[in-house]
Formats: sequence, C-alpha cells, structure tokens
Amino acid sequence: MAALLVDRQRHADAPGLPLPPAGTVAERDEWFGIYAEGVKVGHAHRVTARQEDGWVFYEDSVVRLAMLGVPQTLRTALTAETDAAFALTRFTFTLATPATVFSAHGSSDGRRLRVTYGAAGHEADLDLPLGESIRLPSTLRPWVLAGDLTPGTRYTVPVFNPLTLGNEPMTVVVEGRETAGTPDTPVEALKLTEEHHGIRTSVWLDDEGGVVREEAALGFTLEREPPARARAGIAAHAPVDLVAKSRIPLVGAIPDPRDTATLALRVRGPARATIPADPPRQRLAADLLEIAREELPPTPPPLARAGAGLPAALASYLAPAPLVESDDPAVASAARAIVGDAGDALTAARRLVAWVHAELDKEPSVTVPSARAVLEARRGDCNEHAVLLTALARAAGIPARVVAGAVYANDGFYYHAWTELWMDRWISADAVFGQLPADATHVKLMEGGPERHGALLGVIGRLRFEVEGVS
Repeated sequence: MAALLVDRQRHADAPGLPLPPAGTVAERDEWFGIYAEGVKVGHAHRVTARQEDGWVFYEDSVVRLAMLGVPQTLRTALTAETDAAFALTRFTFTLATPATVFSAHGSSDGRRLRVTYGAAGHEADLDLPLGESIRLPSTLRPWVLAGDLTPGTRYTVPVFNPLTLGNEPMTVVVEGRETAGTPDTPVEALKLTEEHHGIRTSVWLDDEGGVVREEAALGFTLEREPPARARAGIAAHAPVDLVAKSRIPLVGAIPDPRDTATLALRVRGPARATIPADPPRQRLAADLLEIAREELPPTPPPLARAGAGLPAALASYLAPAPLVESDDPAVASAARAIVGDAGDALTAARRLVAWVHAELDKEPSVTVPSARAVLEARRGDCNEHAVLLTALARAAGIPARVVAGAVYANDGFYYHAWTELWMDRWISADAVFGQLPADATHVKLMEGGPERHGALLGVIGRLRFEVEGVS
C-alpha cells in the first residue's frame, strides 16, 4: 500500500496528445475529503502555482487506516518543480507512518535523474539516464482535455514510476459527461478512467479542469470540499483494515495450512488469467491451479561467490538493487556472521531464514522497506521479512528475489510477500513462517519488491478460490 501511495505521484509523458493551449493550465488550490465505506478517513490538499521559470506542484494527504487491527496514520507530501513545458526539474517526496519516515528527493536536467531515497539515516543515491521527459499527472489531464473528448477516445502514454525506476504504460479513456459532486452542489463534469498496472482510477473534472471527485482502488474516494470541511470530521477509528481488504474468498477448508504439501484450487473471477504458471511449483490449466511444495536439492550447489558458475541471467539476482542493498556494509557483515562456515547454498539458506524469522518482531506496518533500515529496526511485516532475507541471501552468494501473492490464513487468502532462493532452481522461502520451502498455500501472483506490489490491487478483489484438493 505504501508503494501504491508513492505510485500516485507517478510521472507521465504524453506523446500524441496536443500541447494544452496557452493559459488553459490554471493555478489551483484544492482540498478534498478522503472517504472509505462512507466514512471520512482523511484529507488531501493540492496546489498548482506558477513560478518564474515554470510551475510548482504541491500535494499532501493524511489517511487513517488499520493493519490487522492496528491503527496506522499515513502522511504524504510531494513538492515538484517543473520548467515551463512541465518537464520535471526537482522533487521531494515524504511518506511518514508510525514505523518510519521514507523520503525521496532529486533533480533532473532532462538527461539524467539524480535521486536520494530511503529512511532517515539509511539514504542511498541513484543516478539514472533518461530516455524521455518526466512530467507529472497534474499536467497530463490538461493534455487530455485539449484533445479529442469523444466518449471512447483512448490514450496510452508511458508512465515513469519513481520506485520501479522505469517507464510503464498508462491508459486514459474519455468516458463522457455526467453529473458529479454532491446532491447539494451538482457539477456537470467530464469523466476519465485512468488505468495503470490493472489499477483503475475514475476522475471527474469540471470545465476548468479541476477535480470534482476521484474513485480509487479498495473503494477509496476523494471528494472536493472547502478547506475547513476537508480537514474536519475524520473518524476517530479506522474503518478500513488493509489486510482485510486484501482477502480472496475461499470455498472449502484447508485444515493445516502451514503443513500443506499440495493444494488444488478452482480459480474464479475476471483476474484468473493474471495468475502466472510457475512450474514445477505452480501450474495453471484452465481454471485449475495446482501448487506443490518443492523438494530441496539432494546435492545443494555451492555458494555463488561473486557469481562464479552462475548463468548470466541470474547475475541480477546477486546484485544490489534499490531497497535491496546487499552491498551495504552492515547487511554484508550480518550475512557473513549468520552463514558462518556454511559451504553450500542450502545450509546457508536455512540459517538465513531461521535468523530473519527469529530476529524480526512481527509487526504490521505501512512503509517502503529497505533492507538496511529493516536490519537496524528488526521489526516489520511480510515485506520487511522478504526484503531483508533477499538482501542477506544475495550478500551471502545465493541468488534471491522477492515475490508476492496471497497466502491462506484463518478464513481466506490474504496479500503476502516472501522470497525465492536459487539452488539450481527457484525454491520458495518464507521468513515470516520460518519455512524453506514455503507451504503450498502460497499462491504466487508476481515477482518484484514492495515497490511493485501496488499492482496486486488490480488482481486481489477480482479472484475467488474453491478447494479442489489438499494434502
């Protein structure tokens, strides 16, 4: 969810769309109430202002949620400056939660983007070449409004995600005009649908391009309100539990989920086709999903020191990456101490999984975890466990990657993240449960770190499972 919040600040370039006519992008100061299930859970404030050599965009929000019943107040703030053509020149982003404060700030000269990111005291630097301009979604909508507004008109534009550090397609569809706002203040508005990574947002714009209403994932809505009203009336309790919202309903029972070796599920729902086949562990044929807990290798491979003996395709799974800082001195030192005299990947992996399972306090959190920060804090949920185990494994010489999907717990399947370790084939490892390999109730939906997991909002909620067989 934290990744999703950051992804809301995504940047877009819009080739093929007309340049907004001069003067059509107006200065704005907008306030919104944020609602979930009919209850006010927060507010947002957006400002668009001219400056001498371009524009400055500011947005902050406060949202009150829960994780496993634990209240979580999330505060975000974004300040972005652009040139006169709306190309990004510098930005600062902050996400503050009870667990930590994540920030990212950087600048662009049009050819490179230089970014410093991370939790306080654990920042890292990135220097990225740019193949195209970076622009804000605040400037994308005027592009659309200046184009063909015939209902059904569709634009697909590249979107820059500051967490995944790559361009990804975003689709904007003109739906037509309809009445939005409240019964007391109805507004004739143009409705657009924006879809990115399967996550759909509907937005209603007035004739001046101002936002009247937005409907986002998980039933969250933004309603335009006067400043005093937007800030007032936020519920004292958190009506939305993010974990409960991630539930995939299940028909049938799984008596001993943590000891389940094989599982067969009938998959229902429009997102069925998005479930990846990943043999030999996970196979999908028509609507039947079969999962079998892997067998550990009888002859474990040696640790891949500096990638020796590994196929070239696996090199990236040994290398450090944003949020998976396997080259951090503290991470590397911890990996050496935990692995000790282990000479093969399986022995080392067992020690790493057991250490992360024992050393991290199991606490629900909403943040963007990095391995170096988790190693110091020693607490977190599945994302923190998966990121730290992945970084420690890479530092120890075991190719590793973060994966995400759903796992069975209590009465259904819920969002979860874990790790896969390479031992001549990918083997699942779950440090939350202390499992190597993970039980067969782990349904893999995607590969990639927490910065990509917002994409699962386009999948979870559109799936249902039925137990066909379990052992």
